[in-house]
Amino acid sequence: MDDMGPRVTADADASRSLDVAFNQWNALLEALPIGVFVCDREGRIVRHNRRAVEFWGRLPDPSLGRASILVYQPDGPKVDVAASRLNEVLASGIAARDIEAVVERPDGSRIDILANIEPLRDEAGDVIGAVTCFQDVTELKRARQRADRVDGWIRRVVEHSPVAIYWTDADGRIVAFNAAAARLWGRTPVLGKEQWCGSHRLFHPDGRPMPLDASPTAMALKTGEARQGQEAIYERPDGVRGAFLAYPTPLRDHDGILMGAVNMLVDISERKEAEEHQKVLVDELNHRVKNTLAAVQSLAAHSLRGGIEPRRMRERFEARLVALSNAHNQLAVRRWQDADLRALAEDVLAPYRADHAVVLEGESVTVPARTAVSLSLVLHELATNAVKYGALSVPAGRLSVHWRLSGAGRLVLEWREIDGPPVESPIHKGFGTRFIAGAISGELGGSVEHGFARTGVTCRIEAPL
Repeated sequence: MDDMGPRVTADADASRSLDVAFNQWNALLEALPIGVFVCDREGRIVRHNRRAVEFWGRLPDPSLGRASILVYQPDGPKVDVAASRLNEVLASGIAARDIEAVVERPDGSRIDILANIEPLRDEAGDVIGAVTCFQDVTELKRARQRADRVDGWIRRVVEHSPVAIYWTDADGRIVAFNAAAARLWGRTPVLGKEQWCGSHRLFHPDGRPMPLDASPTAMALKTGEARQGQEAIYERPDGVRGAFLAYPTPLRDHDGILMGAVNMLVDISERKEAEEHQKVLVDELNHRVKNTLAAVQSLAAHSLRGGIEPRRMRERFEARLVALSNAHNQLAVRRWQDADLRALAEDVLAPYRADHAVVLEGESVTVPARTAVSLSLVLHELATNAVKYGALSVPAGRLSVHWRLSGAGRLVLEWREIDGPPVESPIHKGFGTRFIAGAISGELGGSVEHGFARTGVTCRIEAPL
């Protein structure tokens, strides 16, 4: 019994110390908007305020003390009272800060709490208990979870965006970028070291080199102003070039201090290529229209002279326009790039094949647009002459058109009339002969050889492809 005397006296002294503290703090504790409870050094709840009861949803059981309050870790498991942080504080005398936990109420509802535990000491410095302050952070945690979900969603959107996006710090050092930016640059920049832009090289739209420290992002950071749609040309390490529109925006904190910048790069390489292709097409169209008008003027000048009657002049002119139109039809089928030689010859000679034997022989040959127009008009002139004076002027007349490609990449076309009326070399060259020579020699840089044998007219044409 004598051994119990000091221990009983010490417990009584500790209890009196707590009572004194409670009397001083009681009014203050009740006014606090947070939950507060006090444990003795055995961990039994000896005082609490009304806010703590609201959070617990019940009064603590005096026989169980704090063990009557169901507390769980944030990830789910129930907290073992013996191994709780409160016990650690009571045993070590070291405060515990910002402890996250979950309290389950009698109705099954749960709240998230954030607790701080401070040891209580007597005048001698011995631990006589602990005070726990905790607050309901359920809504705050839910808001944080919602923000985390939104932030995660935004990160996924940015990462999978087809538009190149990257961030820099206030000094222009690249701190993050998405996959589209790496694809556009053709490389992966070193984070925290490389500045302004991840491109291998940059150029102004007119082709002048653009230093990286003069790039859109650099200028936005230096001036503190966003830039909208500044165009630049990028070059990848493999030498491939493209164009983008840059939209750099400086980022500031709540106090207006510059923190960095975010830049969005919209790749417009395909659009620029389409614009350039369109320009080429327009220039080519202008060129072809001028050539066509020149051809029409030439056809008109030669068709409407010679002292023949107006009706025949008109028929001759219209026939040549039809030949020109047929050539254009063939070109249109292949988007004005080239034409098939057999299709051109068939179009020109189709009106005569019903009454005469017309043989077309040759390998598959594709001729450029300019050559296609000239050859179509040349074949028309040869056919017109054959109808008037040659093999196509008599029922028994035959025609053979043969072509091939020579080893020098030149087209060789041979026109041969058979079983027509006897022919002689003309004394004067007519429009057809002059036109053929001009079209093949003058326009295409080729050569023409006419033959006027008793067996029929021949014409051998060579033209470069």
